Amino acid sequence: MLRSLVFSATLAIFLLSASTAGTQELAPAQLMSLRQVSDPQLSPDGKQVLYVVKTPHNSPDEKDEHIWISSTSTGSSAHAFILGSGTDNTPRWSPDGNWIAFLSDRKNPIQNEPASPFVMSIENPESAPDAQREKGQKADPDEMQLWLIPASGGEATPLTDLPGGVKQFAWSPDGKLIAFVRRDLDTSSEHKKKEDKYDQKVVNDNYHYDRLWIYNLTKHSARLITRGTRNIDEFDWSPDNKQFVARISPTSRIDDYFRVSAVVILDAQSGDTMRTLQEHSGYLPPRWSSDGEHVVYSRMAPHAITDDHVVFDLKSGATHRLEDNFGGSIMGLTWTNDGKTLLGEGILGATPVLIRASATNTDVEVLHNAGLPAAYDANPVEDKKHQLLAYMAQTENHPEEVWIMPEGQKAFALTNTNPEVDTWKLGTQKAITWKSSADGKIIHGVVVFPADYTASHPWKTVVHAHGGPEEAWTLGWHGNWYDYAHLMAAHGYVVLLPNPRGSDGQGPEFAEANFQDWGGKDFQDIQDGVDALIQQGIANPDQLVFGGWSYGGFMTAWTATHSTRFKAAMVGAGVTDLWSMSTTTDIAPSFQDGYFGKYAQSRKLYDAHSPVRYTDQCQTPVLILHGEADPRVPLSQGQEFYNALHFTGHDVQMVTYPREPHIFAEMPHQIDSLTRILNWYDSHTTKQ
Repeated sequence: MLRSLVFSATLAIFLLSASTAGTQELAPAQLMSLRQVSDPQLSPDGKQVLYVVKTPHNSPDEKDEHIWISSTSTGSSAHAFILGSGTDNTPRWSPDGNWIAFLSDRKNPIQNEPASPFVMSIENPESAPDAQREKGQKADPDEMQLWLIPASGGEATPLTDLPGGVKQFAWSPDGKLIAFVRRDLDTSSEHKKKEDKYDQKVVNDNYHYDRLWIYNLTKHSARLITRGTRNIDEFDWSPDNKQFVARISPTSRIDDYFRVSAVVILDAQSGDTMRTLQEHSGYLPPRWSSDGEHVVYSRMAPHAITDDHVVFDLKSGATHRLEDNFGGSIMGLTWTNDGKTLLGEGILGATPVLIRASATNTDVEVLHNAGLPAAYDANPVEDKKHQLLAYMAQTENHPEEVWIMPEGQKAFALTNTNPEVDTWKLGTQKAITWKSSADGKIIHGVVVFPADYTASHPWKTVVHAHGGPEEAWTLGWHGNWYDYAHLMAAHGYVVLLPNPRGSDGQGPEFAEANFQDWGGKDFQDIQDGVDALIQQGIANPDQLVFGGWSYGGFMTAWTATHSTRFKAAMVGAGVTDLWSMSTTTDIAPSFQDGYFGKYAQSRKLYDAHSPVRYTDQCQTPVLILHGEADPRVPLSQGQEFYNALHFTGHDVQMVTYPREPHIFAEMPHQIDSLTRILNWYDSHTTKQ
């Protein structure tokens, strides 16, 4: 049973009462200069933890991502462990704790040295035709390769120098092998044609697949495991080293990766499929329990919008669904070392939580004193001898750091990678709920207040809609390019972060509750939240602005064309025409099929829920921001909305950003976009 029914409410009260001692005003450049911490990995004896620190730079060509290490008893020992030019990430301890494997694009000393004993050979190349593709091709210097370093320190040794590089890897349980995934290369003739600029492409033809390989650490040789038309999306070793559980898709298309995949058991020698566990897999990487008796994975919910999480008994074939006794959303799961329970991260209402679940029944427990786990970042990991947990977490006034939870003790932040945050003038926040006027559903959200907030008068207010739609705002750190509530609050705004139906936090059924209803009850849920803040005297009805990215951009465009209460709106990479989106996005057709049905049969429904069809109703000044290289929500979505408004004389501006995909990566563009958003809101809320 769920054993922490009051956790969310009590934590919200604590956070609201917290104070910040900083005095420095917050600017976009400060947020974008924060170092990013990720991927904590405990040593098998629990005494040390590896993690990754990424330092942003103005130039996108300047790479600075490296592996750090710290004692788990004190963060004062934290230091860079693996340094070099470029990128080092994905550290993984060997099962005995003596070695660390990692990925890097550092300069490889074995290049052009064919006599080196560390040059990897291909086993049985005549029986692996795909392995012959690299003939005449060399590894690109920017490709990630597999490296090895002693846990005691010293020089790192390259294990691979493969054209195409390595995408992901995992040690075998006995520590003798490393399985890795590598994408197909061009054939020799394809490579030659591209060099000659004879490089036309036939759409949906000649897919290059992600293949599973096994590297033998004794022989320094690798063997191709999977062939044919199977893309390896995720994989995990069986405890006896003889099999893999894998999520596979029919092609390497991103839509197939996300929504058209299956969970199977593969033979580690032949690569043959031994058993199919789930025909319609969800997003969770499947993981094999350490006792070999169970596999955990996720499967698609009824509308294939979200997924639910199940434990599969390999002997009996029985499954149990973890959401049966957990009212929130599960974001990640990993096995404990005894194989009897699972640790994971989830969202309960608007609070990130750590959870513990049973392998044999539906018991799900929320772990107390865990900070605010970063639900979208990394699963908790456990050492082999104790119940010592390491995971990513945050607080309301500090971004993600490595946290440690000793058995039976309160968790604590081990690292402090961005100490300058302590000098910033930050406000407070609280989790709130309200009832939807559409049908009485309870809606969750977070309100972020300015540091000098008082209840003496209503404040200008930003409504920030999240993407997804299946995402959620939670209590925690709101200070990055995509989630900038702290920035708005520092400039005098109350910020409402609503989780309307279609969001995470209330289980799979709630996440699918906006089926065929974008801009319907989800829109009303948000408006009711705004009404609640106005009624409480928090929000000023004459100084409201609205913005969001992706689906949040859709909701902003919909709001601008269906409401006159907002003084300004910011549409970031927003879906504005569902019909054209359904045939141009890189996640077609499954994404919108799940939300609206097959596009060929749903034209009227698509049009009815497209903001671009209602631009004649728009009375709100609109700022549109969009990346020019966005495959997820193509630039044409922003252009359609801009031109429909611009050609008819509406107050609209559009800014496009070269090279940027759906989520901006270049610091100057991130700073510029945040500055423009802040200025746009300020210019329309300043009282004349």
